[in-house]
Amino acid sequence: MSESYSTINPCNMCMPMGSVLAFRGVEGCMPLFHGSQGCATYMRLYLAHHFREPVDIASSALSEKGTVYGGSANLKMGLNNLIIGYSPKAIGVATTCLAETIGDDIVQIINEFRAEEKSNIPIIPVSTPSYSASHEEGYARALQALVQSLARRTEPGGRINLIIGSFVSPADVRYLKNMIIDWGSADEFILFPDISETLDAPRVENPPRITEGGTTLEDMVDTANSRCTLTIGGRFQSSSAGEFLEREFRVPQTALPLPIGLKDTDLFVSMLEEQTGIALPERYEAQRGRLLDTLADVHKYLAGVRVAVYGDSDIVLGLTRFLCEAGAIPAVVATGLRSTRFEAEIRAASEDALILLGADFSQIHDKIRNARIDLMLGTSNGRQISKKEGIPLVRVGLPNHDRVGATRQLLVGYEGATRLADAITNALLDENNL
Repeated sequence: MSESYSTINPCNMCMPMGSVLAFRGVEGCMPLFHGSQGCATYMRLYLAHHFREPVDIASSALSEKGTVYGGSANLKMGLNNLIIGYSPKAIGVATTCLAETIGDDIVQIINEFRAEEKSNIPIIPVSTPSYSASHEEGYARALQALVQSLARRTEPGGRINLIIGSFVSPADVRYLKNMIIDWGSADEFILFPDISETLDAPRVENPPRITEGGTTLEDMVDTANSRCTLTIGGRFQSSSAGEFLEREFRVPQTALPLPIGLKDTDLFVSMLEEQTGIALPERYEAQRGRLLDTLADVHKYLAGVRVAVYGDSDIVLGLTRFLCEAGAIPAVVATGLRSTRFEAEIRAASEDALILLGADFSQIHDKIRNARIDLMLGTSNGRQISKKEGIPLVRVGLPNHDRVGATRQLLVGYEGATRLADAITNALLDENNL
């Protein structure tokens, strides 16, 4: 792909947004942005439109004065107001472009706040300037910051850390939680971040200020004592919670792709079997069999179909591999990330795919227009291309702003792959009036 010096509608989001998705997966943790009110307001709306849930984000409300003289007073006041108003169990403080540009040292400011207010609430700082990377890296940095701030070595334990290293839906997290229960017990694993309830809460008459659920702080502390870590996704980012635990506490890590499709789910299952000593439960044996039957059913419709895939790097890799398993052709594969490792893994799955790194939707549209694409697979941000080119779009990933049910969309595991095969095939059948 030729070098471009402009970006029109990028195929990613900003780093602080990724940090929110990580922080909301910890029980009682409230995110706070050190920056202007507009950053927090925009991301609250953006995420609320996707999840159809309130997503509260506090702000230090940096103004012109704070920008010139430093935002220490703003951040301290924001922390104090947040503690008074929400009584959080923990606070995740993410920087924005403005705070990073003026050079505020949030670690020092937080230490001063603790000393001045005699506060013992865990406060997790993370540097997330949007001009340096995307929401994927922001998510990974926040995960690493969580274990860096909370994990403490006490006595070696026998638990297994299961780190969700790339953002997936609440339904995906619920599926993974059920899997680890079937492979022993929930107490044997520490799964984080757990957004299964915090970003998809049931309706209650008197909702709490901070949605219940998430990985407990006690479990976050205990991640340093686990016997091993399984990390699914997040392999293309520079930050890694699993690598930090391995480096600092000698908890060995195995990094895996997201379990999307047949082979990558088989890989995840094999690791669960290896670490627990428990063979594949009958429930998942049946799900695997139904997936194989589904692939046989839909092969005559999907064979040779040319698909454009775009979105987050880990999801795009899983979708690309699954399309190849189903007999389709990933003709255009695009992500906002720039990673030679990602490019190599896509190339290994689909040798002839046109790969776009650091892509925006202007570039994606240009390539789709000339690639004889039959189907688009990605976020709702591609809907304008879908309408203009008359190509059916199957919505996967974040954001999904023009349809409901994003929190209930299952993508991982054998069952997720079966549902995805049905959705792709039905979209093609509908387009062709079959």
